[in-house]
Amino acid sequence: MVLCGFFECFEKIHGNAMTTEQLLQQTVSVCNPMGLHTRPAAELVKIASGFNAEITLEKVEEPGEEADCRSILSLLMLAAADGTRLKLRVSGAEAEQAMRAVTDFFESRFGEE
Repeated sequence: MVLCGFFECFEKIHGNAMTTEQLLQQTVSVCNPMGLHTRPAAELVKIASGFNAEITLEKVEEPGEEADCRSILSLLMLAAADGTRLKLRVSGAEAEQAMRAVTDFFESRFGEE
């Protein structure tokens, strides 16, 4: 069972010796009665665009359905309803800061409650 605001896992995966870029992964849950709708999707795009990092979300229950967090259309196409579990993946120079900002946004229930 996934509780809102509780993250099941946190993995730090380091790239090979040729690169210092890291990939951070964490499972987050959509905890909003309206799901990941237009307003929070637009806010997530603003958050993601503020970092030098690649940020994606993928449905845990439907692997392969992935969204770029810098694209509102991509986020809306996920159709992430209330209770949807998403795998958050972040890589790049500002990966740790971006991960914290996005997880804080999900923990806040998109600032709507």
